[in-house]
Amino acid sequence: MAGFFSRFGKKQQPAPPTPAPGGPGPAESESAAGPTGVFDFFMGDHRACDAVWAEIEKDGGGAKTPELFARFDQVLRRHFTMEEEVMFPAFEQVSGMTGGGPTFVMRTEHEQMRGVLDQMAAAIGKGEVEEMLDLGDTLLMLIQQHNAKEEGILYPAADGMLGPQWAQLHDTLQGYLD
Repeated sequence: MAGFFSRFGKKQQPAPPTPAPGGPGPAESESAAGPTGVFDFFMGDHRACDAVWAEIEKDGGGAKTPELFARFDQVLRRHFTMEEEVMFPAFEQVSGMTGGGPTFVMRTEHEQMRGVLDQMAAAIGKGEVEEMLDLGDTLLMLIQQHNAKEEGILYPAADGMLGPQWAQLHDTLQGYLD
């Protein structure tokens, strides 16, 4: 793992526009000419997930919080699924990095985050909104660390390796958003 992260430098990218809460997500960060690549697509999806969490924080445990949490849970799990079912396998195939490579670490972190989402859902189910919000603080710390690796290392590397097949990958990913 350390070898992978030390081999690739951070690619500086302008941040895509922040999607509207509950909006379609990554498609908003694409140019009029079409899909722009792994980095822009998934960075846009990170922003879409962030926007839903911001609505939860704005509601502050109010009447909308359970509904907003359900939406957050759905978009975050969809994000993990798009990476695990589409982008990671394509990256592994072209890079030859399988088994203990960076996508293995990302999948492991996804599982950890899913566990926290499960705890958050259980708290909401018991009407313990404050507990859900406290668990949300833990989840957000995990997400920040995770996203730094993806946005700083994995996505730029994937852009470089998956460029020729990006249009096809984008079409597949779009199916998850429809």
